[in-house]
Amino acid sequence: MAHAATQRKLSSLRADQTASIPTTIKNPERVAYRRTELIEVATKLFLERGFHNTSIRDIVRACSFNVASLYMYVSSKEDILYLVAQDLMNHLARELGEMVPAPDAPKRALEDGFAAYCRVVDRWRRPIRLLYREVAFLPQEPRANVLGTLSDVVTYFENIIAQGIRAGTFRNVPPRVVALDILVTCHAIALHTREVREAIDPDGYVKFHLERILAALLNQRTKSAGKPAAKRLAKAAKRTRGE
Repeated sequence: MAHAATQRKLSSLRADQTASIPTTIKNPERVAYRRTELIEVATKLFLERGFHNTSIRDIVRACSFNVASLYMYVSSKEDILYLVAQDLMNHLARELGEMVPAPDAPKRALEDGFAAYCRVVDRWRRPIRLLYREVAFLPQEPRANVLGTLSDVVTYFENIIAQGIRAGTFRNVPPRVVALDILVTCHAIALHTREVREAIDPDGYVKFHLERILAALLNQRTKSAGKPAAKRLAKAAKRTRGE
């Protein structure tokens, strides 16, 4: 039931949550097209220069429209940052919502979920890095909307761990704390991309951290049963590549 509730909540985030950003344009397709261009340009500039060191004119110079046109789609630079952040959150929510945990198999669900979310983070590493750096500059309500989706990611893993505890597969640990650790481990791919890539390949990253996480989670009897860990982790690594 907990997984189902999380899936419904994540699915509800697929709708556009930027309706509060004013626009004078009545054509929703045109608004979406222009805002997509703004998201792409602003992500690049905010990463290169920082939010405060990037001006509206800097953004307009890299777009295909002028300042007057820009203010037809947004009213401030904070609106643009919110567009960038919410676009990322919608992608994360949608992709996580498509990751259905293996029923009654918490160990496999954790392996699959961790490998898949590492893949998602690697794909969206630039906006994730930007989000960590600049989200504090959003107004309170937009910031709460964005951080709410990150909380849903934590809840996804928390539910898997809680299921494993109830089944006796995992030790009695604080599920939310472990889930937060998993989130931070996955996001290190985005926050420390160069260092991670210099140290280890993507499959090795998934395998190493799954071994660490499972070593801390599994009951002794669970460690002794089932397939050898190396084979299970190898399969999880393959799933990371989509094989």
